[in-house]
Amino acid sequence: MTETAQHPSRRHQHAITIRSDRAAARLQLLAKSGMSQVAIIEEALERMPLPKTLVDKAQLRARIDAILASIDPAQVPTMAEFDAATYDENGNCR
Repeated sequence: MTETAQHPSRRHQHAITIRSDRAAARLQLLAKSGMSQVAIIEEALERMPLPKTLVDKAQLRARIDAILASIDPAQVPTMAEFDAATYDENGNCR
């Protein structure tokens, strides 16, 4: 058997320890279908979504500043203009 980048020999693979009795029992039941325990674990991991990457605060601030810079302050209504357009003379929504 030759070693590949995807499947190193068993000697070089890291052991996986299952510390939950419930998970170990579930794995044994799933393995009775003929799939190997490794294949079952790999399939389960493939189905799980990867965590979202964290955005650097400086990058986020730069994106917000770029958006704000693109807004013309003359086009932003004052609160009085907004209220007049949104509410009638009785304070009800238009």
